[in-house]
Amino acid sequence: MSWTRPPKLFSYIYPHSHWKCWMEQEMLFSFDDGPGPHTNSILDLAKKYGINFAFFILPEQAEKYPETIHRIVHEGHILGSHFLQHRHHIMDTKTTFMNSLNESIRKIENISQNTIEYCRLPYGSLLPWQGKWIENMGYKHVFWSLDSKDYNLEPRGNIISRVRNNIQLYDILLFHDGETSHPKIVQIVEECLTSLTLSF
Repeated sequence: MSWTRPPKLFSYIYPHSHWKCWMEQEMLFSFDDGPGPHTNSILDLAKKYGINFAFFILPEQAEKYPETIHRIVHEGHILGSHFLQHRHHIMDTKTTFMNSLNESIRKIENISQNTIEYCRLPYGSLLPWQGKWIENMGYKHVFWSLDSKDYNLEPRGNIISRVRNNIQLYDILLFHDGETSHPKIVQIVEECLTSLTLSF
């Protein structure tokens, strides 16, 4: 089941994860699976609207777009790991799980020349004890409080309406900027930014 807003109970089950924007801004737009062909245009929007984003990236994508990775870091955005491979980790042993995270961070740090503090598990399929593993490893896991569901590739108006109708102050919004992201993701993000800037 996929919720637009996850149940509040989840924040108690996963107390070691971020559920709200912790930065000095009213919301956090976060992007999974990239970088991809749209990421630079998304970064242009961040500069235009004076806001920071978070990017949870895959090492294989970082290797394809190293210049984009450097730009993310240079412009002050959060760069985090989306683990080594985009797969479910529910059945992982502790060793396999930790190796996936550590190896992904090693590769991302080598490309970015930047220390990685944050991560997000693919699909958000995190088990409570895995959240504790991440904390014990010294990293911070980031969930989201509003899912745009852009991955369903609906008409952009549907996605924008979903965000506008459900947004709350200090939300972490989930979008995607990888190779298979919504073809209108840049327009979607800009229209959301425009409407939300006027709302808060």
